[in-house]
Amino acid sequence: MPVSDTKLEKGECSFSRGKYLKDVFLCSLVAFGGPEAHLGVFLERLVQKKKYLTEKALLEWMALCSFLPGPTSTQVITAIGLERGGRSLALLTLLVWALPVILFMSALSMLPAMLGQEGLPQWLGFLIPLAAAFVGWAAWSLGRKVTTDLLTFGLWAHGLAVVMLAESPWSIPLAFVAGGGLSVFLDRETKPTEQSFSIRLSTPWVVLGLFIGFLYLGVIGSVYSGDSLFQTFERFYRYGYLVFGGGQVVVPLMQGELVQSAKLMSQDEFLAGFGLVQALPGPMFSFAAYAGGLCEQGGGWIRQFCGAMIGGWAIFLPGTLLLFFVYPFWGKLKSYPWAAKAQRGVNAVAGGLVAGVLVQILINMNWARENALAFVLTLGLLMGRRVPAPFIVVVVGVLYGVVLYFAAK
Repeated sequence: MPVSDTKLEKGECSFSRGKYLKDVFLCSLVAFGGPEAHLGVFLERLVQKKKYLTEKALLEWMALCSFLPGPTSTQVITAIGLERGGRSLALLTLLVWALPVILFMSALSMLPAMLGQEGLPQWLGFLIPLAAAFVGWAAWSLGRKVTTDLLTFGLWAHGLAVVMLAESPWSIPLAFVAGGGLSVFLDRETKPTEQSFSIRLSTPWVVLGLFIGFLYLGVIGSVYSGDSLFQTFERFYRYGYLVFGGGQVVVPLMQGELVQSAKLMSQDEFLAGFGLVQALPGPMFSFAAYAGGLCEQGGGWIRQFCGAMIGGWAIFLPGTLLLFFVYPFWGKLKSYPWAAKAQRGVNAVAGGLVAGVLVQILINMNWARENALAFVLTLGLLMGRRVPAPFIVVVVGVLYGVVLYFAAK
């Protein structure tokens, strides 16, 4: 049994599924930032205030979900529901946590069609340089964290080169595989973490079957039906099981395929949505709802809404299924030396991928005066580390509007 609050294990504290889901919903309204910031919200409300689990258990869930592909903070809060009420409560937790921001990003993807114009309104143009600055800060922060020696620096450079030079949508998944494999064979420093989870004997093969079944459903459906909604499901489901970490890491996958290869949207449209999601609470992977909606922007609002819902939920599905599958025997798995080594290599490649995307964005961005100002201002505020992301978006948006107003006079 996972580590949990002793009083809860003994039944001294009552547990209400309704109250718990209400707390999850409240978390979804105030959880700004990335996985680390979300962890602080979970710690404050679900651990310290409501005592649904112990702080030690929360950190162990963080360790497990950092090892798995998928959105880390979403998997953590889903895992809390898994521990307290099984898979049914875990799925309800995911629904309540992600639904508000997915609906918002879905509506944003349909905004141009509702306004009868191509692309986002001019007053939202600040989202493009703002997103570029967020990607730049993520590239710097992640790069410093994952490049600790010559091996990880080489894997980081490999990830950067893949984004800059490779054209196949499978080049990034293969880069992850190569990074993990090379790290297993060449890493001589990383040690396995201590075992804290107890080991269960049963293996949830049904869950693994569902994971593989959805994978084949997307591939076969997109190949044989030709329906773009199947293709949308296949793409975003694939993104969900190939990405480790936060929303910034998924950007290289999406941009490389949706913008450059398939040309389903422009880079400006892509960056505008990614910029806005920085200011919203909840999981950053909800950006997939916006991207999924844009994938269907030529098929009418109903089809576009379906694309947004498919993209928004498909990207969460594989990480959730993998969590259900790995959860019973995580304690044994993480004790193997190769697991920690592979994770280290994958993280280094991910850092290089984000850096490569930054280079591409900076090369292709329109460096008009107002865009340059928004980029520099956003990056400066991020470097200060004192202004929350939502306030950065508001400040930059207001100043951008002022510049446009005076430029038009």
